[in-house]
Amino acid sequence: MNTAFPLLAAALALSAGAACAQDQNVYIGGGYINIDSKSDPLVGGGPGVTPPNSRLDVDDARTIIFGYQRYFDDHWGVDLALGLPPKHRVYGRGTLEGFKQISSSRQLAPTLFANYRFGSAGDKLRPFVGVGINYTRFIDSKSTTSGDWASGGKTELDLSDSWGLAAQAGLSYAVTPAWSINATVATAKVKSDLKATTTRPGGSVVERRTTIDFNPTVFTLSAGYHF
Repeated sequence: MNTAFPLLAAALALSAGAACAQDQNVYIGGGYINIDSKSDPLVGGGPGVTPPNSRLDVDDARTIIFGYQRYFDDHWGVDLALGLPPKHRVYGRGTLEGFKQISSSRQLAPTLFANYRFGSAGDKLRPFVGVGINYTRFIDSKSTTSGDWASGGKTELDLSDSWGLAAQAGLSYAVTPAWSINATVATAKVKSDLKATTTRPGGSVVERRTTIDFNPTVFTLSAGYHF
Protein backbone atom coordinates (compact mmCIF):
# COMPACT_ATOMS: atom_id res chain seq x y z
CA MET A 1 0.00 0.00 0.00
CA ASN A 2 1.61 3.25 -1.09
CA THR A 3 -0.66 6.10 -0.02
CA ALA A 4 -1.80 7.67 3.25
CA PHE A 5 -5.49 7.47 2.32
CA PRO A 6 -6.17 4.42 4.57
CA LEU A 7 -5.23 6.48 7.63
CA LEU A 8 -7.55 9.33 6.68
CA ALA A 9 -10.35 6.90 5.85
CA ALA A 10 -9.95 5.21 9.23
CA ALA A 11 -10.09 8.54 11.07
CA LEU A 12 -13.22 9.62 9.21
CA ALA A 13 -14.89 6.26 9.81
CA LEU A 14 -14.21 6.44 13.53
CA SER A 15 -15.53 9.99 13.65
CA ALA A 16 -18.68 9.19 11.73
CA GLY A 17 -19.38 6.10 13.82
CA ALA A 18 -19.16 7.77 17.20
CA ALA A 19 -22.60 8.29 18.63
CA CYS A 20 -21.42 10.54 21.48
CA ALA A 21 -18.80 12.71 19.82
CA GLN A 22 -18.03 15.52 22.24
CA ASP A 23 -15.57 17.85 20.58
CA GLN A 24 -13.31 18.41 17.63
CA ASN A 25 -10.01 20.24 17.33
CA VAL A 26 -7.74 21.39 14.54
CA TYR A 27 -4.18 22.50 15.23
CA ILE A 28 -1.13 23.93 13.48
CA GLY A 29 2.40 24.68 14.67
CA GLY A 30 6.05 23.77 14.43
CA GLY A 31 7.78 20.43 14.69
CA TYR A 32 11.39 19.39 15.27
CA ILE A 33 12.29 15.89 14.07
CA ASN A 34 15.27 14.40 15.89
CA ILE A 35 16.77 11.47 13.95
CA ASP A 36 18.99 8.83 15.57
CA SER A 37 19.56 6.78 12.43
CA LYS A 38 21.28 3.42 12.24
CA SER A 39 22.15 1.56 9.05
CA ASP A 40 24.22 -1.32 7.79
CA PRO A 41 27.15 -0.51 5.47
CA LEU A 42 26.25 -0.16 1.81
CA VAL A 43 26.81 -3.37 -0.16
CA GLY A 44 26.72 -4.26 -3.85
CA GLY A 45 28.67 -4.04 -7.07
CA GLY A 46 31.06 -6.91 -6.45
CA PRO A 47 34.49 -7.14 -4.79
CA GLY A 48 36.32 -3.83 -4.46
CA VAL A 49 33.48 -1.73 -5.92
CA THR A 50 31.95 -0.55 -2.64
CA PRO A 51 34.49 0.34 0.08
CA PRO A 52 33.91 -1.38 3.42
CA ASN A 53 32.20 0.59 6.19
CA SER A 54 30.42 2.94 3.74
CA ARG A 55 27.73 4.25 6.05
CA LEU A 56 25.03 6.91 6.07
CA ASP A 57 23.81 9.34 8.74
CA VAL A 58 20.42 11.09 8.43
CA ASP A 59 20.23 14.62 9.83
CA ASP A 60 17.44 16.24 11.88
CA ALA A 61 14.77 18.45 10.29
CA ARG A 62 12.11 21.06 11.07
CA THR A 63 8.65 21.35 9.58
CA ILE A 64 5.14 22.79 9.89
CA ILE A 65 2.75 20.33 11.54
CA PHE A 66 -1.04 20.30 11.53
CA GLY A 67 -3.79 17.85 12.33
CA TYR A 68 -7.31 16.98 13.40
CA GLN A 69 -8.59 15.51 16.68
CA ARG A 70 -12.01 14.19 17.60
CA TYR A 71 -12.91 13.08 21.11
CA PHE A 72 -15.85 10.70 21.46
CA ASP A 73 -16.24 11.35 25.19
CA ASP A 74 -14.30 13.27 27.82
CA HIS A 75 -11.30 10.93 27.59
CA TRP A 76 -11.10 8.89 24.35
CA GLY A 77 -10.51 10.18 20.85
CA VAL A 78 -8.51 9.97 17.63
CA ASP A 79 -5.75 12.25 16.37
CA LEU A 80 -4.63 12.42 12.73
CA ALA A 81 -1.22 14.14 12.73
CA LEU A 82 0.14 15.53 9.46
CA GLY A 83 2.86 17.91 8.32
CA LEU A 84 4.60 19.54 5.39
CA PRO A 85 7.28 17.18 3.96
CA PRO A 86 10.52 18.05 5.78
CA LYS A 87 13.88 17.78 4.03
CA HIS A 88 16.45 15.47 5.62
CA ARG A 89 20.09 15.81 4.64
CA VAL A 90 22.14 12.61 4.54
CA TYR A 91 25.87 12.61 5.33
CA GLY A 92 28.56 10.05 4.65
CA ARG A 93 30.14 8.20 7.56
CA GLY A 94 32.97 5.70 7.79
CA THR A 95 34.79 5.57 4.44
CA LEU A 96 32.31 8.15 3.08
CA GLU A 97 33.05 10.71 5.83
CA GLY A 98 35.08 13.00 3.57
CA PHE A 99 32.25 13.46 1.09
CA LYS A 100 30.04 15.24 3.70
CA GLN A 101 26.45 15.63 2.45
CA ILE A 102 25.85 12.93 -0.14
CA SER A 103 22.06 13.05 -0.58
CA SER A 104 18.74 14.41 0.67
CA SER A 105 15.16 13.20 0.89
CA ARG A 106 11.74 14.44 1.93
CA GLN A 107 9.15 12.37 3.77
CA LEU A 108 5.37 12.29 4.10
CA ALA A 109 4.49 10.76 7.46
CA PRO A 110 0.79 10.86 8.43
CA THR A 111 0.17 9.20 11.79
CA LEU A 112 -3.13 8.11 13.30
CA PHE A 113 -3.33 7.90 17.10
CA ALA A 114 -5.94 6.67 19.54
CA ASN A 115 -5.67 9.20 22.38
CA TYR A 116 -6.59 9.08 26.07
CA ARG A 117 -6.65 12.41 27.92
CA PHE A 118 -6.52 12.78 31.68
CA GLY A 119 -8.46 15.13 33.92
CA SER A 120 -12.03 16.34 33.58
CA ALA A 121 -14.06 18.67 31.39
CA GLY A 122 -13.35 22.24 32.40
CA ASP A 123 -9.72 21.59 33.42
CA LYS A 124 -7.41 24.06 31.71
CA LEU A 125 -4.50 21.59 31.59
CA ARG A 126 -5.21 18.16 30.04
CA PRO A 127 -2.31 15.72 29.67
CA PHE A 128 -2.83 12.96 27.09
CA VAL A 129 -1.16 9.87 25.68
CA GLY A 130 -1.72 8.05 22.41
CA VAL A 131 -0.75 4.95 20.47
CA GLY A 132 -1.27 4.34 16.78
CA ILE A 133 0.24 3.66 13.39
CA ASN A 134 2.61 5.66 11.20
CA TYR A 135 2.97 5.56 7.43
CA THR A 136 6.08 7.14 5.92
CA ARG A 137 6.66 7.67 2.22
CA PHE A 138 9.96 9.10 0.97
CA ILE A 139 9.85 11.55 -1.93
CA ASP A 140 12.27 13.79 -3.84
CA SER A 141 15.29 11.65 -2.91
CA LYS A 142 18.39 13.02 -4.63
CA SER A 143 22.11 12.35 -4.67
CA THR A 144 24.31 15.44 -4.39
CA THR A 145 27.28 16.14 -6.64
CA SER A 146 29.47 14.93 -3.79
CA GLY A 147 27.34 11.80 -3.54
CA ASP A 148 27.80 11.11 -7.26
CA TRP A 149 31.56 11.41 -6.81
CA ALA A 150 31.45 9.02 -3.88
CA SER A 151 29.38 6.53 -5.89
CA GLY A 152 31.45 6.80 -9.06
CA GLY A 153 28.78 8.28 -11.33
CA LYS A 154 25.27 9.67 -11.63
CA THR A 155 23.19 8.04 -8.88
CA GLU A 156 19.45 7.55 -8.51
CA LEU A 157 17.97 6.81 -5.07
CA ASP A 158 14.89 4.86 -4.04
CA LEU A 159 13.63 4.35 -0.48
CA SER A 160 10.84 1.93 0.35
CA ASP A 161 7.70 2.99 2.22
CA SER A 162 7.44 2.26 5.93
CA TRP A 163 4.57 1.21 8.23
CA GLY A 164 5.15 1.06 11.97
CA LEU A 165 3.74 1.54 15.45
CA ALA A 166 3.74 5.03 16.95
CA ALA A 167 3.25 6.59 20.38
CA GLN A 168 2.90 10.09 21.75
CA ALA A 169 2.47 12.03 24.99
CA GLY A 170 1.44 15.63 25.34
CA LEU A 171 -0.21 18.50 27.16
CA SER A 172 -3.06 20.75 26.08
CA TYR A 173 -3.65 24.06 27.87
CA ALA A 174 -6.95 25.87 27.30
CA VAL A 175 -6.21 29.57 26.86
CA THR A 176 -9.91 30.26 26.14
CA PRO A 177 -12.86 27.89 25.61
CA ALA A 178 -12.02 27.88 21.88
CA TRP A 179 -8.23 28.14 21.77
CA SER A 180 -5.47 26.01 23.26
CA ILE A 181 -1.71 25.62 23.26
CA ASN A 182 -0.45 22.06 22.74
CA ALA A 183 2.92 20.39 23.18
CA THR A 184 3.73 16.80 22.24
CA VAL A 185 6.60 14.37 21.95
CA ALA A 186 6.12 11.39 19.65
CA THR A 187 8.07 8.50 18.21
CA ALA A 188 7.46 5.86 15.56
CA LYS A 189 9.06 2.81 14.02
CA VAL A 190 10.36 4.02 10.65
CA LYS A 191 12.55 1.63 8.66
CA SER A 192 13.31 1.82 4.93
CA ASP A 193 15.30 -0.14 2.37
CA LEU A 194 17.55 2.11 0.29
CA LYS A 195 18.57 1.25 -3.27
CA ALA A 196 21.23 3.44 -4.93
CA THR A 197 21.68 2.86 -8.67
CA THR A 198 24.84 4.38 -10.16
CA THR A 199 25.61 4.69 -13.87
CA ARG A 200 29.39 4.73 -14.15
CA PRO A 201 31.47 6.22 -16.98
CA GLY A 202 31.29 3.77 -19.87
CA GLY A 203 27.69 2.81 -19.11
CA SER A 204 28.09 0.07 -16.50
CA VAL A 205 25.52 0.10 -13.70
CA VAL A 206 26.21 -0.54 -10.01
CA GLU A 207 23.42 -1.17 -7.51
CA ARG A 208 24.06 -0.72 -3.82
CA ARG A 209 21.68 -1.37 -0.92
CA THR A 210 21.26 -0.84 2.79
CA THR A 211 18.46 -0.63 5.38
CA ILE A 212 18.02 2.53 7.43
CA ASP A 213 16.34 2.57 10.84
CA PHE A 214 15.48 6.24 11.39
CA ASN A 215 14.48 6.19 15.09
CA PRO A 216 12.68 9.57 14.94
CA THR A 217 11.56 11.59 17.95
CA VAL A 218 9.25 14.45 17.06
CA PHE A 219 8.73 17.49 19.30
CA THR A 220 5.82 19.80 18.46
CA LEU A 221 4.32 23.04 19.74
CA SER A 222 1.01 24.11 18.23
CA ALA A 223 -2.08 26.27 18.58
CA GLY A 224 -5.42 24.45 18.56
CA TYR A 225 -8.95 25.56 17.78
CA HIS A 226 -11.85 23.74 19.44
CA PHE A 227 -15.29 23.50 17.86
